[in-house]
Amino acid sequence: MPETWFSVPIWARKVVKHESINKHLLQVTEQMEIETKSITRSNVGGWHSISSLHQDERFADIRKIIGRTSAECAKHLGFDFTKANLVFQEMWINKNSPGDYNKAHVHPNAVLSGSYYVKVPQNSGNIEFYDPVRERIMSVYPIKKRTKVNSQALEYRCSDGLLVIFPSWLQHSVQPNRSDDFRVSIAFNMGYQPLPRR
Repeated sequence: MPETWFSVPIWARKVVKHESINKHLLQVTEQMEIETKSITRSNVGGWHSISSLHQDERFADIRKIIGRTSAECAKHLGFDFTKANLVFQEMWINKNSPGDYNKAHVHPNAVLSGSYYVKVPQNSGNIEFYDPVRERIMSVYPIKKRTKVNSQALEYRCSDGLLVIFPSWLQHSVQPNRSDDFRVSIAFNMGYQPLPRR
């Protein structure tokens, strides 16, 4: 078997007791959608909240879960917590109605990014990750089956209560919502804050 170099880690975990968390988040989403206008980033259609939800106490429970999980991911990457703190930069809601999607993009100036899935009806669009080694498109060859080592893009099947975290530089998109219902996720960016020198 070959060694694997330059592999990209993607972490996924199901949040325990997510049903009650999601019920609360859907109520807050409905209220916020009435009160605030959507902004546009990678979203084509849909409703995109302001990006400062990590400062809103209504999101305290999911913020704690995301923060703890992100810290574990950072440890896996060798993050030096004696030199800097891992901190929230942004957190926001994406609500995609039928036909809405998110274009391929990265999250600049962040360390880790991810999504927590609040409501994911069947066929409402999975997250898709793209091979970061762009030069590989110069050597496309016939394959028997798409796998993690020979694909230029792979989709991750989303479900209610799933938390997915990945390096912020990894290009990704969200497929179109082909269901008859809306889809809700909470996205976030984690950065770092250097500690003062002693």
